Amino acid sequence: MANYKSDQEDILFNLNDVLNIKQYESYGLDESSIKEILIEYDKFVENEIYPTRQESDEVGVKMTDDGVKVPECLKKVNQAFYDMGWYALGVAEDIEGTPVPEALSAACRSLSMGANTAWSMYPGLTKGAMNVMHKVGDDFIKKTFIPKIMSGQWGGTMCLTEAGAGSDVGNLKTTAKPIEGKEGWYKIQGTKIFISSGESDLYENNIHLVLARTPDGVAGTKGISLFVVPRFKINEDGSCGESNDVSCPSFEHKMGIHASATCVLNFGDNNNCEGYLIGKEFEGMQNMFIMMNEARLDCGIQGESQGNLAYELTKQYVKERVQFGTEIVNHADIKKSLLKMRAMSRGLRSLILYTANLFDRAKEDEKYEDYIGLLTPICKSFCSEQGFEIAVEAVQAHGGYGYCSEYGVEQFVRDTKIATIYEGTNGIQAIDFVLRKILKDQGKALKSLSEEIFKSSNNLGDEFTFERGIFSKAFAASQDAMGYIGKHAKDKRMSYVLQSTKDFLDLSAHIVVAWRLMESAIVANKELESASGDRKEFLETKIVDFKIYCSQYLVKSIGLAKSIVSVDNDLAEYSI
Repeated sequence: MANYKSDQEDILFNLNDVLNIKQYESYGLDESSIKEILIEYDKFVENEIYPTRQESDEVGVKMTDDGVKVPECLKKVNQAFYDMGWYALGVAEDIEGTPVPEALSAACRSLSMGANTAWSMYPGLTKGAMNVMHKVGDDFIKKTFIPKIMSGQWGGTMCLTEAGAGSDVGNLKTTAKPIEGKEGWYKIQGTKIFISSGESDLYENNIHLVLARTPDGVAGTKGISLFVVPRFKINEDGSCGESNDVSCPSFEHKMGIHASATCVLNFGDNNNCEGYLIGKEFEGMQNMFIMMNEARLDCGIQGESQGNLAYELTKQYVKERVQFGTEIVNHADIKKSLLKMRAMSRGLRSLILYTANLFDRAKEDEKYEDYIGLLTPICKSFCSEQGFEIAVEAVQAHGGYGYCSEYGVEQFVRDTKIATIYEGTNGIQAIDFVLRKILKDQGKALKSLSEEIFKSSNNLGDEFTFERGIFSKAFAASQDAMGYIGKHAKDKRMSYVLQSTKDFLDLSAHIVVAWRLMESAIVANKELESASGDRKEFLETKIVDFKIYCSQYLVKSIGLAKSIVSVDNDLAEYSI
């Protein structure tokens, strides 16, 4: 099996040369500090997290009389993650966090997610729940829960899905009834399913964010409120008390992420489950979206991170494996496959880091909030799908060994696939992208972003004549597709719109990823004049990445536009 290896040079190139994250003076970080944080975090990932990947997958979670138990190897790394201050990285200073630029935080999360996705979900969901508490919780919530979460004593989850309310969250049945004499507290009753990290012994207490309907709540999402529901009740001194009538009767046996406890959770079987209202009544969905949007970006990181690590391990293998008298990387088919894997995986990274960086830029210019809205569903959908495809290609490059568990690459396939499904399937992301992020504002945000992209393409020199031509054709094709969608939307022919959303998201994603690789190639081309040695060799790969992406991916994306505008029939009329 290949050794753990990350592409530190490419990550730092994105952070420092392309995004210039040192410009955010409030963080007080220069290039040297940024590099030091990334390298030290990567050492922790290599030495502590990555070694648990296969073992935790093989052992999986267990159901015992005392509740759900995680693989023993995860307990040490989880404690070290908090003790060494890595959980606090990127957290607000007023709750004892260590603020860093958002892109650096995303880069670090990517490294740990790639190394062990299943483990990363525990602190990842915990941080998401904590951020909701920090943003909309009252003083009681902030003082009671956040310190214990920051210390690593308590974990967190989000509980939305029910058997009859998956993507259709507004159909949930869980109820919340006010407790007389206890202001803010409610009796919670209901069952939630598919709750990632729903119960474990990594933490003393599991703090759940639960969507439920109060007695005055109307049908649909507008009648839903959000509650903080601990697994164990909290004593006056802040310690864990008796059971809060939250139980885990079972967990799912899954294709991948075996070390992540995906639980069924029952609340209030004995009518003794208490939850505290967070935020205002009936604003549950908008408050939960604080966490959901973070989770959706993390789904994109999940795909991107595993795609990048799968590529790095595969690169080592093909340079060592000899067939027909030479290393298999020298065979044309394998070389082409690896070049495509690198271009796509680096493209996904550049998209993720650019999107994360927008959170800092949005503090100064509100238009970037709209860009975040546009790019979040693209990150979630496209990165999760393409990360999976890279993992599949990694197995192929390993041949029969890849299909066996010994080399660890088949685990990438199993662990990555779920990212296309949870936090809103990729079909749901496409509908959100077109209907809510484009049509709702008459394409204002899309037009603004498109202008930036087109402006960048004008900076391509003569050495990129072919790429500029393909980019222009793809750009024009996307405008034709958007015109088709817009016309049918205006005519209220929504079936035509809905059957086109996924293709249009993918088409848009290819253009955005090509754009980010283009920006990298332009920067690299300028630096080449004074570069030498290993740095020159690296910069040349950045130019190759853009060329490969245009010739192997962007050319095919034009067909997505054709698949939209060439359909004259309402597919809903066809029978299955």
